[in-house]
Amino acid sequence: MKNYILWSLWIFLVISIGCTQESKVVDRYEQISDSIARDIIKASISHAGGIEKWESIKQLNYTKDFSLLLPDGKVERSFEQVHEYHYEPLDLLIMSKENGDMIQTQLKDGKYSRLKNGEPMDIKKEALVKAVNTSTYVIGMPFKLLDPGVEIVYDGELLLENNNLVDVIEVSYDPGKNKNHSTADVWKYYFDKDDRKIVGNWVQTGDHANIIENLTYERVGGILFNKKRKSWRLDSLGKKTHVRADYDYNNYEVKF
Repeated sequence: MKNYILWSLWIFLVISIGCTQESKVVDRYEQISDSIARDIIKASISHAGGIEKWESIKQLNYTKDFSLLLPDGKVERSFEQVHEYHYEPLDLLIMSKENGDMIQTQLKDGKYSRLKNGEPMDIKKEALVKAVNTSTYVIGMPFKLLDPGVEIVYDGELLLENNNLVDVIEVSYDPGKNKNHSTADVWKYYFDKDDRKIVGNWVQTGDHANIIENLTYERVGGILFNKKRKSWRLDSLGKKTHVRADYDYNNYEVKF
């Protein structure tokens, strides 16, 4: 009888622990009140590798080359970057060759800094925080959709120019209410109907809007990353006017 009681107690504890761990995972998604958006994002994160695997990353390195283009197609500025991220706590280094200059942006021990050709730059902390947040935000999709304070709603279906029917989710950020939000941007993410990966997004920043297309992907360490992206500037009617930027991500390294 004693062994039976002990065995029953062990089974109860195993089930209880399992349920508790499962609840923690479910709770991460329950902050999204829109049930349709929640299901889509949950499927997208699962396809991208899962939130547990993403949050177990200790170091992430990659290169990012991109160009800003003028309406006539000429290059306005070009960038060749090396990104090195260490997590928990976040230490970040971005080495960027910009039209012949070497720019180093760093977050270390909670302090932000930027050097140009080895000399400190006089730049406001807010601008550095925004640059760091932008880098970690883009590379962290769709996992970053679980960040606290994000307002998320399902915005229906949309037929893209390539005849791909996608589900649209609107994501809003309010720095007035959330300290972890750096800008009051509104994004609309386009999710593939089949595997739920993000195939593109619309974003309103300042006085203009852009559509970014995710063209190719690469899976490294079980995580799905963007490889090639293209950004289009839009007119007041939401029509594409010209390619504003080309992005190329390579040399991903993930350490757990």
